[in-house]
Amino acid sequence: MEYKATVQEKLFTHGEIRLNYAVWGDGNQPLLAFHGFGRTHVDFIRFTRPFHQTFKVYAFDIFFHGESDMSGRSPDGEPLSKGELKELFEAFLIHENLSSASLMGYSLGGRICMCIAEVMPKRIDALYLFAPDGLIVNRWYALLSHYALGRLVFRIFIKHNAPFYWIINGLYRAKAISEKLRVFVISQIKTREMQQQVYSVWTFLRKIEPDFNRLGNGMRDNEITADIFFGLYDKIIPEKNVRKFRKANPDIKVHSLKSGHIVMTAVNAALIDKEGLMQLPKGAETKKPPLQ
Repeated sequence: MEYKATVQEKLFTHGEIRLNYAVWGDGNQPLLAFHGFGRTHVDFIRFTRPFHQTFKVYAFDIFFHGESDMSGRSPDGEPLSKGELKELFEAFLIHENLSSASLMGYSLGGRICMCIAEVMPKRIDALYLFAPDGLIVNRWYALLSHYALGRLVFRIFIKHNAPFYWIINGLYRAKAISEKLRVFVISQIKTREMQQQVYSVWTFLRKIEPDFNRLGNGMRDNEITADIFFGLYDKIIPEKNVRKFRKANPDIKVHSLKSGHIVMTAVNAALIDKEGLMQLPKGAETKKPPLQ
């Protein structure tokens, strides 16, 4: 009989932030999981199936996704800071009575994982990143989210978006971007609702960018292992993007999977399990001191 995890959905509230999350798995290693843009925590239910005996999974709907809610907080005017991110997940560990946890993230979720590990390394055991965003800062993302003028242009685009499509298609015709990247970008902004979600997520998380020197030092000092997985055919986040992170911490392990940007598939999960590609946390049997 096929093993099926019992999934419990919960809500964690901290200040004005309410995070919907689900819990499953029979393992004794806590794993916090963060999905990619436009997805939900459900992505991890099937993907983590081979690892249910090792991990107890806490999978979140990240900010402005699924059932998570910001209680009317303005993403543009009140972006999330790294200090708030640290406070939020330290409070979550206390809420679930956990002294530490490993982190798993795909794409946008990978960027969140790296920043959590950066700001609270003493509470992190291992990183499992899949085509993680944030390895390099895309200049278009920075322009449209970091600067007031760029955010104004972004808001205008949401109301009048025909020129944007002309620009994207023009860049493709000029061979400045690939066909896969053109299709990917357009797929993320097909509706007004999706455009607003992009704006909210980009502006709310504009301060959540990893500092690789600080992250690398924290990982070495606290013996945090890291496995990073890339799709061999991924044109969105290729393996070459990992150079800066690898320079800051040469001990990270990089793996290539025969896929495109969608690396979190049941086939890849089975392969990772069969080949033992995910390192278990060093000293996993030793509990870390409880949070005060």
